Amino acid sequence: MKIDFIGIGAQKCASTWVHRVLSDHPDVAVYPGKEIDFFSYYYNFGYEWYERHLGDVGSAKAIGDVSASYFSDTNAPDRAFLYNPNMRIVLSLRDPIERAYSNHLMEVKQGHVTGTNLEFENGLVNNPMYLIQSRYAQQLARWLAVFPRSQVLVVFQEDIRDTPSIQARNLYRFLNVAEDHQSWFLEKKVNESRTIKNSGIDSSLKRLGGLGRSIGGGKLVQAVRRSDLVRRLRRSHNQIDLRQVIPPIREDTRKRLQDMLADDMRELAHQIGREDLPWPSWQALHKKST
Repeated sequence: MKIDFIGIGAQKCASTWVHRVLSDHPDVAVYPGKEIDFFSYYYNFGYEWYERHLGDVGSAKAIGDVSASYFSDTNAPDRAFLYNPNMRIVLSLRDPIERAYSNHLMEVKQGHVTGTNLEFENGLVNNPMYLIQSRYAQQLARWLAVFPRSQVLVVFQEDIRDTPSIQARNLYRFLNVAEDHQSWFLEKKVNESRTIKNSGIDSSLKRLGGLGRSIGGGKLVQAVRRSDLVRRLRRSHNQIDLRQVIPPIREDTRKRLQDMLADDMRELAHQIGREDLPWPSWQALHKKST
């Protein structure tokens, strides 16, 4: 067995959508936990460990994993090429400033920042990776130095939001699997900035799910989790959107980041052969230049 595609991120750029619209495709076998992080964090475990985690791939035509840590890892491109030089690469991107802010919300959610660092501006100073991971051209250059452009598919979160069916078909076509598949997750929205109000309630729900799977009710548990009613109940009774708590990006900060990322955005457009990018930051950059 050879894994023949990887979703490499970037972090906070619709990699969850990519994973889920692939996970129920009958021609695709993808690591079920989304992020196995082999080429970044666990490379020393070896190929057997990596492949074993995929389990039985059956008659799948495309086999892979989606790990957002790969894109910014300096070693991952060479490691992936050494494993399989024909590897197909799926890269998902979004407006780099919005990505940085979403990154900050994730760090808040995970409890990595407190006090005054809860403000995005202080978070930028506290965590240099916010900006580093938003320099897409800098990261992509390492992958294009190893893999030919034809083996890299770039999708944008903004296009996924507006035309999910088209983006899914493009993804399936790139992986040479049936394009007419209709994923259950196609038009679902993932709001990863939500956090738990009451951890006890959430833990109880997880224990009930674990109990159900242990007695052979795994499919039922998954069906319940996917239920829109259950999602709405969890969202309204035991979740809070961090965007309602954490102050938004200040306008002066946004303008400063646009200037800092301007050259990288231009280089990215050149790398992928586009004259424009579907981002407010890109539009603001060109409005300023005119």
